[in-house]
Amino acid sequence: MTGSKKFTTLLMTTAFGFHQLANAQKIETTEDGSIVTYEKEYFSKYTAVTLLDMILIIPGGKEIIDENSTQYDGGGADSQGDRGFGSSGDQILVNGNRLAGKSNNIEDTLSRISSSQVEKIELIRGVTDGLDVQSQGLIVNIVMAEGSSNTTTFWQVSGKKTFSKDFKPEFIISRSGNLSGLDYMISLAREDGGYFYNRDEEAFNGAGDKTYDQNVDAGFGWNSFKFNANLGYTFADKSQLQLNGLYSPGGGDGYEIRNKSTNVLNPVSRISNDDSEQWEIGGDYSKSLGALGNFKALFVINGETDTETVSSTRGERGTLFEYANELVEQSTSEEILRASLSNALSAKHTLEVGGEVAINTVDTSFVSNERDTADDAFLLINSDEVEIKENRYEIFVNHTFNVSSAFVIQSSLTTEFSKIVADNVFAGGTPTQRDTSFTYLKPRFNVRYDLSNRDQLRVTVEKRVSQLDFDNFVTRYDQQTEIVRVGNTNIRPEQVWEFSLQYEHRLPNDGGSISLEGFYRDYKDHITHVDFTEYEDFGGTAITADQFFALPPTGALRDMIGFSSKAGNIDHAFAIGGKVNVSKRLEFIGLPEAVLSANYTYEKRRATDQFTGAQRSFPFASDHTFTFNFRHDITKWGLAYGFNGEFKSDYEMADINFYWPTSPNAKFEAFAEYNVMDGIKLELTLENIYRNRSTSSFTFYNDHIRFGESWGHTDRKTTSYREVTISLQGTF
Repeated sequence: MTGSKKFTTLLMTTAFGFHQLANAQKIETTEDGSIVTYEKEYFSKYTAVTLLDMILIIPGGKEIIDENSTQYDGGGADSQGDRGFGSSGDQILVNGNRLAGKSNNIEDTLSRISSSQVEKIELIRGVTDGLDVQSQGLIVNIVMAEGSSNTTTFWQVSGKKTFSKDFKPEFIISRSGNLSGLDYMISLAREDGGYFYNRDEEAFNGAGDKTYDQNVDAGFGWNSFKFNANLGYTFADKSQLQLNGLYSPGGGDGYEIRNKSTNVLNPVSRISNDDSEQWEIGGDYSKSLGALGNFKALFVINGETDTETVSSTRGERGTLFEYANELVEQSTSEEILRASLSNALSAKHTLEVGGEVAINTVDTSFVSNERDTADDAFLLINSDEVEIKENRYEIFVNHTFNVSSAFVIQSSLTTEFSKIVADNVFAGGTPTQRDTSFTYLKPRFNVRYDLSNRDQLRVTVEKRVSQLDFDNFVTRYDQQTEIVRVGNTNIRPEQVWEFSLQYEHRLPNDGGSISLEGFYRDYKDHITHVDFTEYEDFGGTAITADQFFALPPTGALRDMIGFSSKAGNIDHAFAIGGKVNVSKRLEFIGLPEAVLSANYTYEKRRATDQFTGAQRSFPFASDHTFTFNFRHDITKWGLAYGFNGEFKSDYEMADINFYWPTSPNAKFEAFAEYNVMDGIKLELTLENIYRNRSTSSFTFYNDHIRFGESWGHTDRKTTSYREVTISLQGTF
């Protein structure tokens, strides 16, 4: 029995058996409703060409794709983290396993696999043993077809036109098959993307008088080639080996052009150039060890280099000169090995033990030069060199208790050991070294209870620890706030306890689902911007910020202080909220092939502002988010169309010398697909339909926001360019 067959059998044995829900649609579900299976025949009437197309057809599939693509959001404990594998991960598995890759990610793989290679897709609800990841929600498992020696070639040609910008061509060609028992897939792709925006600004001084108008036209375009290879082999003893590789050279160019209504000295252009190279090798191996259980190992080795140069010009109109330049160079590498042994101790108990080691290195340098006139020599203004090495080790134990087919308890305990060594050299400063070790216990408790075959209750209690964002370690130019941020190598990982309660009801006959969730998160060592000013009294004695601002605000004392902020830790923060997710087929209005999904999230994230003492939301975090997605497949015509949108409430950003509230505008996208002939599909996508992106007001303060002395503000209105993409894809 092959690995994927074993996995499917294992899932089936967690329930009483399968029964047919809708034979005509080829959908099956376990007796307790914890696993819903979409057979290959289910997709035959649709225009699915790739595996990604198949998932998008399933009610709620796009939401899973979107969540999977945003879970690695960098640095905070709310993310899954960028380094290592960990016990959490992708919500999309292939043959019960996550893809043993980081840069070579799951969504790239989904878009390269032909739908003809898929046997079925399983939608797994809640806790289930035998999975490669832990999840409190939904997991999609793709079971690939086996035993076929047929080769399949998938191809796609596409082009993106950003209105008033250049046309961007792209292509993918992928070939897969089986050669003497070796499953293979190789692909070559050219990707071309970017972001472009236009911003109108009105500037006012501290008295409220308008000083100038300005238009900012900016963007960044990049392109890359990606070569991927995936190999799989099943040995005579039924053990399996999967290998994959990636090589991707690329680069990009950015620009920012400012047209000001006045003719004073000002930066009128900022041009950047970026060159990068990325590679990765990963794999996984699984083998049955008989009475000892099932052994599984994953590994990844990767590296990336990136060089960015930036040139800024200013001057009177017609006499521009380069007045500043920056150079940022970065090299990163990662080596990961994760191994585990799982054993079914009895019909009700499964135990998994294992460990993981992840070794990461980052070498980054930042150099900034300026001059006053075209005749002056460039002078070094700021430089920072940081070398980081992180060794992180995990030992974990996972226990699954199948109390009954409808009641499953999963508990785990992970012990994390890490050591970070960071050497930091500032311009004109004394080199510093951080050598820090951390030890964390990370318990997790997960419960799934099936109230019926359509109703499920899920409870999660978990402690998580963030992966540090190494970008905070090195000095860099922040494009959003237009300031240079000084690095801080003394940041500690962020810890969070999360408590979550979910209820899900699945509608009959593939009609959709309704889910409700409430959660609370308690943060310790929350990472945010912190006041690093060294405050002193008139006698030069160190004092607190509160004591300083209680003193008479004399100019002499104020001039003695160098006000500064960096990324750092604060003791406490919290988040509380809830989610409502509804996915419904529209058969009640005569559109059984149409699905409408909507999601509303309320998440109140609060921490104490380190500059004013007020309670503020997390930076760029909206309290309210509403998204919707509509898709209508007209199978008799081989046509599908749809649209989606997103609405977010206001958010804010504050620092030591500015306050920046923003009102984001709604986002809308639309698409249409047409099955030209069997296996060939034409697709048209329109993005940024509503061009307005946001409005904001950026208020500047003298020295410190706590003085309350604003020297001016800028009102901003940002718009994006509409983009249209047309693609033709098929298989042969």
